[in-house]
Order: sequence, then structure tokens, then C-alpha cells
Amino acid sequence: MRIISWNANGKFREKFPFILNEDADIYVIQECENPEISNSDEYIEFASNYYWVGENQYYGLGIFAKNNVKLELMDLDAKGLRYFIPVNVNDDFNLLGVWTNPDMDGTKTSYYPKEITKYYEEHKDSEFFNEDMIICGDFNCDVRLKGSHAKNVCEVIEKLSECGLVDIYHQLTGEKEGEETKPTFYMYRHLDKPYHVDHIFMSSDKIKDLEICDADKWLHLSDHVPLIFEI
Repeated sequence: MRIISWNANGKFREKFPFILNEDADIYVIQECENPEISNSDEYIEFASNYYWVGENQYYGLGIFAKNNVKLELMDLDAKGLRYFIPVNVNDDFNLLGVWTNPDMDGTKTSYYPKEITKYYEEHKDSEFFNEDMIICGDFNCDVRLKGSHAKNVCEVIEKLSECGLVDIYHQLTGEKEGEETKPTFYMYRHLDKPYHVDHIFMSSDKIKDLEICDADKWLHLSDHVPLIFEI
């Protein structure tokens, strides 16, 4: 199975044909529109099998799949954490789509990685979190970034390891946090401001292939590049 995670940086209704060329079975897309409010017939047709969550109808998190892929939304309360979509795929494995986007009004945590650890703590005793699952998306964190984007990165890795999940990029490359040679995000779309903020967690024996796409092909569409992986 081929899965893509990509932060489309908005206007996904105009950009989805580009990602369709990669022919994935499942697309986990951050910063995408709610298909329910779209006036694009092509986008609505693309989104015939999906789940979406968000407060701004133009910037949410979506999981889209081919029609022959069964997606079942799992009944897990997000507890106000933003944004997560928990699904089961083909009665085979669980998939958690992630776009950390904490509420900054002071009522919730303001550290991006902390959203993930809090979600894990809320649901770690459920059957959803297990070593056969996949977590992917824009975690909005890199130890090289300042402030709320940098804190608690190591805590995420430690917590998810409790159920047998590892950061697949770092597992495959042996690179350390903050020393990644393949960026996933270019701040302001500047090549001299590269970071690695998009992540995939799963058991190391589940991955068959991982590609982090090239900036020269994707930066005209988004400040993030797609992560394409095979299981």
C-alpha cells in the first residue's frame, strides 16, 4: 500500500491533481479545505472517500483514499487537541493523521509536540494504539526551531516507542534529530531555511520504502514537500 503525507499549504482543491500523479492509496493532507463546502466538482469527486476535521473550513486535516480502500473512523475523543483523525484501514491497521495546531489562547498547551503526547496519553490504553499502527503528518516540530516548535520533541519519540513505534526516517537513515539531510519544510519557501517537521511513526518492520520529495518539484505549491511511503 502506498501512502502520502503532505501539508498542502492551503488551496488543496487546486493542487490535488499534482499529488494524484503519485498514485497513492491514501493521502493524509494538512491545510486542506473541507470538501463539504467546496464548489469544485473535481475536488468533490476526488474526495469521495474521506474524513476531514478543522475549525477553519479552508485549513483543516483530511484523510482521502481510493474507493477500494475501506476507512472506518474510530470513536476517540480529541479532548480539544488539534488536529487528529483516527481511522482503521481495511480492517487491517490503524492510521492516525496528524496536524498539530494547538489553541494558543492559553487554555491549552502551546507546545506543538505536546499535542501528540497528550493525545497519546488520553488513548494509549485503547486498542487503537498498537505496534501495527501508523502515525503520520505535520508534527510542526524540529529541535532547530525556536520556542513552541522545538520543545518536547524527544518526549514524543519516547512516548510513541512505548507501543513499538519509531520515527521511520531516522530509523532508516540513522540521522539524529536536528541533523536531517532531507528537509520536509522550507520556511517562507526559502531553500536556506530547511527543517524536518513532518514525520511518520510505525514499527520498523512495516516499512518497505520511503521517499521525501524534492523541493524543486514542490515548492511552487507549498512550503512542505510530500512524504511518500510503501508498506
